[in-house]
Amino acid sequence: MTDMDSLGQTKSLFNKEKWLPIARDMPFLVSHYCCTVMKKSPLGVYQRQTKQYPFIGTMTDESRIRKQAWLRHGCNAFDSKKITSQPMSFWTEQDVLEYITRFNLDICSVYGDIERLDSGKLHCTGCQRTGCVFCGFSAHNDKRGEERFLRLKETHPKQYNYCINGGQWADNPYYDPEASTEPDEMGWVNWNPKKIWIPSKEGLGFGKVFDMLNDVYGENFIRYK
Repeated sequence: MTDMDSLGQTKSLFNKEKWLPIARDMPFLVSHYCCTVMKKSPLGVYQRQTKQYPFIGTMTDESRIRKQAWLRHGCNAFDSKKITSQPMSFWTEQDVLEYITRFNLDICSVYGDIERLDSGKLHCTGCQRTGCVFCGFSAHNDKRGEERFLRLKETHPKQYNYCINGGQWADNPYYDPEASTEPDEMGWVNWNPKKIWIPSKEGLGFGKVFDMLNDVYGENFIRYK
């Protein structure tokens, strides 16, 4: 096989066919709008009301999107749609841990202590990163022993039970009875279940969602019990 043949069979970093079952078959909604509701919209309201602009502590090594934004605008984005400043853009996680250690800064208890590994790198003994407590984004990438929902079960059992239990079936508000059930020329079948799994008064029902994902991607795809 030539190098060109090898390159021709290499899938793009943007190839997401692995996740087609979620977009096509899973009877629940998947959305990124939680960030809009919880973070972006309130920030926009604050800016309009106060005419002040934020300093944001994001770093380029946290995501490809943040890296691309920094390459376009730098640390101070005066020419973007929204004026912002990300003075820590070029910092790495190790830079942050080194700064905390050097200046003996207090950090949230969920991160535990900062220790230096045999490799010389600094490492938190607790959580490595935190976000919304019920967020399952990238939970399949949690390292063994650091699974967020198993940790939640141990540290906050009441919140864990609300997250995992509950849930109910409901009519899909986006269901189209006239939509075709046949695959198109590319083999794609539109997502169109009659019923979908949604939260209930008893809880968010994540346990059933995780079980459905584990049925497709493997028993320990998301470990939560």
